[in-house]
Amino acid sequence: MRGRNEARGRAIRMDADARCAAWVGAAVAAVLTGRVAHAAPPKPDTSAWTCSRCVFYRGEKTKVQGGVLVAEGANAASGRYSGIDHNGAYVEAGASGRWRTAAGAYGSFSLERLGLDSRRLRVTAGEEGVFQFRLTYQGQPFRQYDGTLTPYRQVAPDRLVLAADWVSANSTAGMGAVGSSLAPVHIGTNRRTVALSGQVFLGAQWTLFAKFSHAQRTGMAATGASFLTEALQLPEPVDDRTDNVHAGALWSARRLSVRLVYDGSWYHDGIDALAFQNPYLPIVPGATIGLLSGAPDNDLQQLAVSGQVILPVWSGVLTYLASAGRLAQDGTFVAGSALASLPLSLPGSLPGNLDLTHDALTVALHPAERLELSGRAIYDGHDDHTAVLLIPYVVTDTLPGGTYLTPQFGRDRTRLAGRADYHLWRWLRVGIGGTYVHTHFSPGQVLSSSSEQRGWGQVTLVPLTAVTVSLKGGSARRDASAFNAAALPVGENPLLLAYDYAPRDSEFLQLRATWAIAATLAWAIDGSAATEAYRRSQFGLSGGRQRELSTTLTWTPLKAMSVYLEGSYEHLQASQYALQLPATIPWQAREGEYFWSAGAGGTWTVSRRWRMKADYVHAGSRSDSGLNSSGGPQAFPQASSTLDTAKADLDYHWSGALTLRAQYRRDQFGSSDWALEGVDPTTIPLLLALGEQPYRYTLDSVAVSFIYRL
Repeated sequence: MRGRNEARGRAIRMDADARCAAWVGAAVAAVLTGRVAHAAPPKPDTSAWTCSRCVFYRGEKTKVQGGVLVAEGANAASGRYSGIDHNGAYVEAGASGRWRTAAGAYGSFSLERLGLDSRRLRVTAGEEGVFQFRLTYQGQPFRQYDGTLTPYRQVAPDRLVLAADWVSANSTAGMGAVGSSLAPVHIGTNRRTVALSGQVFLGAQWTLFAKFSHAQRTGMAATGASFLTEALQLPEPVDDRTDNVHAGALWSARRLSVRLVYDGSWYHDGIDALAFQNPYLPIVPGATIGLLSGAPDNDLQQLAVSGQVILPVWSGVLTYLASAGRLAQDGTFVAGSALASLPLSLPGSLPGNLDLTHDALTVALHPAERLELSGRAIYDGHDDHTAVLLIPYVVTDTLPGGTYLTPQFGRDRTRLAGRADYHLWRWLRVGIGGTYVHTHFSPGQVLSSSSEQRGWGQVTLVPLTAVTVSLKGGSARRDASAFNAAALPVGENPLLLAYDYAPRDSEFLQLRATWAIAATLAWAIDGSAATEAYRRSQFGLSGGRQRELSTTLTWTPLKAMSVYLEGSYEHLQASQYALQLPATIPWQAREGEYFWSAGAGGTWTVSRRWRMKADYVHAGSRSDSGLNSSGGPQAFPQASSTLDTAKADLDYHWSGALTLRAQYRRDQFGSSDWALEGVDPTTIPLLLALGEQPYRYTLDSVAVSFIYRL
């Protein structure tokens, strides 16, 4: 009975399948021949449909913020990037808004931190599918020191003179008027960047785009100089600007895209050279003025074409890039010395010209369901056309040092890379990859060629849906040609191999694991280890290693609450060997650096009106250095730093339009640096210092503001 029923069921299913196949075949034939027996079904009425996830907003929204921020304990270190560099009140102001019409026109603006030097502005306007323009402004305050002292006065953009009552001496101990002639000087700069960008869409395939930016930097930097054995630190005026242009066109089709871009960059230093008086009694008669050259004006012009091609086989994608450009400078030579007894015959300028070529080709293939392949080939060419000049030079503005032949720095570098990933099973994925880099240097340089090979393997395990573990390891080897000591710059030690030239062996291992413990709890951990050995370096850097570990735990116990914990640790170690003088016993130095951090925080929407947020971070570092020499082991003083930051925000939604906000922040930073600790302008006999001290501050800031939505 059961067998007859199964046979009957199979017959019914086969008959139904046959009828269905016949219907589908007839429908396809009718469509292909243009003969449809009846009209197509009417289209559904979508006029009443709504979209709960549409990204296009219509209407207008505006939000303004106003209030006051009060800071206590602020200094240059605390205001390095924020601009909160002195005690007192700051305006806490900002605004943002957006609008969009049914026709597709839109606009937005954002004004942030208007009461600080770190203020930002962005305005965007456009019409969907037609054009878009954007104007931005970014203030970038970089504060370094506000407790530094100097006897110098700036009397011109390019000239520093000593105080009128200055008393010169052979050492700082004999500079009797140093106390009365010192004046405070703030070391730091302000950078202001304005940019205008836009896009115009010409149909479905063409896009024209351009961006213009102008950056201006002004302020004071700390620099050093010397007159033979007598050294000094002095404030260096900064006044430079950079203009950039990025413009081009994009053409895209279903399987091909082409992008043509022009890039131009122009840098101008407003101070060609800085002249300053010698605060010491001249060792060489007449050596009363020192000169420092500024950065030469330069510009970059570059044209590039890039895009991608969708290949007809193996779901392949080919990406390409080719660019050519020229980096040029024509800076005026600054006199090697102000001494009248050292007449130097210098060229009028150094017209530097460097042709740049960059070509890249990348292909990604999916030849099988479980196999992914990718490869990349890159060529970089630096063709140095700078004229070779024989230039007389002077040692620290005082003594003639002979002549120097300016070098050329041309090179050709080829880089090949590839990888393969294979899904063995749902829970196991393996991958291998490697790179090969070969560099050829133009004649007259320290090396004629170098090459590096790097290989790695990776295993990714997914034993459970909520657990992923990835392990990656590999090694690399760099080889170099014979070392040409004659090509070293004047005065450089021929016993040392620069770290980026020296043959090197390295190994690395990386681990990453994630675990979704529950729907509300997730954990991630990252670790890495690496070692380096410079096998042919008898002097200089001989080896190093790195160990790093970090972890994050996130918990969302409630829809209105989220909490996180995180921590990290890193250890760096390096060793080096050197000779103080030829035929002496070499010394060995070891340095270890330690970095760690821990943080916790969260947000809690207490009710419809109240929302709280709190964060705490502790970070620290320590540096231990030691020296073994003929005199036995020596330990340098330890350098360290700690940072503790606590923040708390409280929002009260007074109404749908008005929010009141209270914020508190405490930053406590301390550092210990034996090279700066206690060093004032007269501490070291042959160094007239600025008195820079290790960064320390305890900054408390309270801000009260309102946010009103129109």
